[in-house]
Amino acid sequence: MDDSDKMRWLQSGERDGERVAIVSYPRCGNSLMRGLLEKVTGVYTGCDTRPDRSLSKELQKYGMKGEGVVDESVWFVKTHFPERVGYKEFPASKAILVVRNPWDAIDSYFNMTLTNTHNKSLHESQYKRFADRWDGLLRNEIDVWMKFHRYWTTKVDIPIIIVRYEDLIMHREETLRRVFLFLTDLTTLEGTEWERRIHDAMSTSGEKAGPYKPRSGKIGGSFRHYSEEQFQYILKTANLPLRGFGYDPKTQNFPNEILLPKRQVKPGKECEKLLISTDKEMEIRKKNDSYGRGSTYFRRALTEPVIANDGTELNMDEVQAAKERLLAKKEKANDEAESIRKI
Repeated sequence: MDDSDKMRWLQSGERDGERVAIVSYPRCGNSLMRGLLEKVTGVYTGCDTRPDRSLSKELQKYGMKGEGVVDESVWFVKTHFPERVGYKEFPASKAILVVRNPWDAIDSYFNMTLTNTHNKSLHESQYKRFADRWDGLLRNEIDVWMKFHRYWTTKVDIPIIIVRYEDLIMHREETLRRVFLFLTDLTTLEGTEWERRIHDAMSTSGEKAGPYKPRSGKIGGSFRHYSEEQFQYILKTANLPLRGFGYDPKTQNFPNEILLPKRQVKPGKECEKLLISTDKEMEIRKKNDSYGRGSTYFRRALTEPVIANDGTELNMDEVQAAKERLLAKKEKANDEAESIRKI
């Protein structure tokens, strides 16, 4: 029997309607956090993204059946609000804020926008091919990364625990203990069912991360994709939150030293709930941002395929469609020119 055979949905009233938001800027480990929570609790996690989107379908193939589910049948709901809004709103009583160093997060986001997958990486040649877009994207995205974390750390009145992606990789068991202390409001997990569940989840075979396997790459592995000027631009722009999260290469020796930080919990107001809204006016991205969902239009306009790190040619259907549109446009222009010539 595999793990999917043991999974279930919550029964009506089982958690008194409580939902905990798993929030992150894209590519910061949200799906990894979901997988670990599913492995420990045995309960499917939800997500406020449309289940018919290609990336959502990909996660469903990994066994994450809660895409598009935000009701009381789930305890945890993935969201990128307010970087973007989902298609269903839900009230959150608590939040797990999953953060990741911006160099790796933005690089991974760049990969996702071009490969249209969660776990494929670009061939190194594609960074030269798309150098202008890479430069524009990283400067845009560090601003979005900043606004996103400023919102969740300063403007929200529900309890929040900060979980670093790097600690989910390097200090997984202790990080999960901290998460479940936060979720249960207990002072210790010693001797509890949760302690046993975490231990069992960590002692099983495989990646110990549930159904989802993150894109390969070591912590700080993306640094080589940044020029010295680009690297310093991010370091200077995000200096304060970088230090707050333990990501400063100069003063905290990141990523050479990845020490488990003190538990970071922001208390909230009693009985407070936050509505994770679908109102597009709340999105922190600019309306004309071509690096958000607008990235799809950029990729679909390509007339040559994106190359993955294993040499695979991706998005061939999109490339063929783009070539057909370009041909139709040329034929229309020729017809119009011919009509004018005859006049």
